Amino acid sequence: FERLATVFGQARIPVPRILAADKAKGWYLLTDLGSGELADAYDTSAEAAGMEAALSTLIELQAVRDPAIPPYTTDRFADELGIFSEWFVAGLLGEQLPSQFDAVFSFLVERTSAQLQCCVHRDYHCRNLLFNPDNGRLGVVDFQDALMGPVSYDLASLLHDCYHSFSAADVAHWQSWYLTHSPLPLDLETFADDVTMIAVQRQLKAIGIFARLKLRDGKTTHLTHILPVLDSLARLTAGAPELSALADWLQNLDRSTIASRIEALEH
Repeated sequence: FERLATVFGQARIPVPRILAADKAKGWYLLTDLGSGELADAYDTSAEAAGMEAALSTLIELQAVRDPAIPPYTTDRFADELGIFSEWFVAGLLGEQLPSQFDAVFSFLVERTSAQLQCCVHRDYHCRNLLFNPDNGRLGVVDFQDALMGPVSYDLASLLHDCYHSFSAADVAHWQSWYLTHSPLPLDLETFADDVTMIAVQRQLKAIGIFARLKLRDGKTTHLTHILPVLDSLARLTAGAPELSALADWLQNLDRSTIASRIEALEH
């Protein structure tokens, strides 16, 4: 956190500055970035300004290069997909994934390394972006896990957020806005698919983490998001030949059974 706060601060990314620290007691004194989340601007007149601020800051963040930011390895991506298998499928559903998923997961991992690599926040979504609609200022938090990874990752996090659902038209609009303003040499023919595939990988991981928070850590805070994200995954995987096994599995999931199990865990 300290190292990356310095790196991003020097790059003029709007992260909090560390004013003082007592490491022995675990205290930090930070500059105040405000309390309004970008999520608060969604579905209001401030949404467009908030999204432009988020995308502009993302473009600046992607330009950061520093030895303090390690690579996002394919092994790490594979391990993250394992969170879905272990904690949601086996842990919450009490099932095992069919063998066809090995090829699906391998494809998703390979797709990450085939992309242009840049600085990736890894959780660039509406709850980690603070936005003040009065002055248009954006703040970025929860950046301590940043890595050098696939260029579409943070855009996928923002446009296919686990806590908010944009329309297909809005996704296309903001994706086009990003492509128009980004100076990176992006492959326009594959970029939209890259965003979708990263969104699938990320949402699989998120569902696994949401289940793990309850099953391992006793926290029910994210259980309510599992079904909406499953529905989002079903939409994202529909029509993608490489993901047909996953799409079919998602389509055949018994939502009512999952809802019952989530409700039991919540109580």
